[in-house]
Amino acid sequence: MNNSRTTADGPGSTATVGAMATVGATGTVGTLCLDERPPVPGDPLAIHDLTPRERQVLLLLGQAATNRRISHSLGIAERTVKSHLTSIMGKLDVTTRTEAALFSYVHHRVLVHEDSGAAAS
Repeated sequence: MNNSRTTADGPGSTATVGAMATVGATGTVGTLCLDERPPVPGDPLAIHDLTPRERQVLLLLGQAATNRRISHSLGIAERTVKSHLTSIMGKLDVTTRTEAALFSYVHHRVLVHEDSGAAAS
């Protein structure tokens, strides 16, 4: 028994929704496994290379904070926030603010643990 259903997304394309999905569009056919998580941008091992302040900035970014809100929360200038973000993005190997925010969201527990560990030392 197949628990999947087929839907039409537009002319020439179909998608089968279930444990495995065959996604087709004009000229392309592929299989997408819906049971697997999509890849997250960035290098999780690079978390250890972040300074405690960079981890704080990244955690706030993961909560969708603006540069202004981050600067007010941490008592630093917006220009300093931008500098931290540039450094963070380079260390994590992400290219956009959105990728950095997604990285922060996905790795929140590790970032909090690392931040509290640095504060205890």
